[in-house]
Formats: sequence, structure tokens, C-alpha cells
Amino acid sequence: MGTNQNLDYDLPRQVVSPSKPREDTGTYWGYKVRYASNISSVFSDCPYKGGYDHLIGTSEHGIVVKSSQLNLPAFRHLLIAFGGLLGLEKSVEEDNKLKGKNVRDIFNMYLNTCPHQGSRTIRTEEALLISLQYFQEPITRAMQGPAS
Repeated sequence: MGTNQNLDYDLPRQVVSPSKPREDTGTYWGYKVRYASNISSVFSDCPYKGGYDHLIGTSEHGIVVKSSQLNLPAFRHLLIAFGGLLGLEKSVEEDNKLKGKNVRDIFNMYLNTCPHQGSRTIRTEEALLISLQYFQEPITRAMQGPAS
């Protein structure tokens, strides 16, 4: 058996932060997921100084806007929240810091990114992938800024 000269086993490797590929080369390197004990801690424990610029909640009870017609403001740190089986409404209802608040008043936008889903509910991991595709064009437009 011969050796494969195309393998780069001897090249030095370096562990870098998850944001480095995006910051250095603009390469997509995935999204961030973090555990929160309740919905208000999602906002209060924000890892970014100054918090999130724009908050979007997703729900089957949100408004339906075509992705091509969705205009997002320019932002540095966007949060897109997904509820569990009982939705973000239940998360707000069970959070002592948010009791009595309407879920629509907590987010800048409350959208249904998976309309006409054809079942009572879809799994969050399915909604996540569908929604990332839904937001791709609006986020790209927001990052480019206003058209000249």
C-alpha cells in the first residue's frame, strides 16, 4: 500500500473562536444556541454589550409576511426566538418577570415563518431550518443597508 500524499496531517492546527471564520473571511460558521432557564433570561443574559438590536419571535400565531416583503432594520445582534411545543406564549406566561405581558409586546416582530404547515405543530428543529431559509434574504438586505 502506498501513502496518500494529498493528506495534510502534518499541517499545524489551531483552535479558534466560533466567530473567527465569519469575522476573518465572511464564512458562515453556524448559529449559536444557548440554554436559558426562562424567556426573560434570554434577554437579560445576552452575551453582547448593549443587548440585542432586534428581537423576533416566531409562532404559528405570528403574522404572515412573505420573506421577499420582510424589511428588517440594520442590526448588529439579532435574536430569533423559537417556542417549544406550547409556543412562546406559554414561555411568557410561565415567566414571573413577564407575567401579564402579551408576547407580541416583547418582540419587535412576531412572525409565522412556517405558514400552512399542514399539522397542528412542527418540531422546533424543523422550524429552525425553515426559518433560517426564510430569513436569509431579509437579513442579507438589512446587512447591506438602504439602497442608493
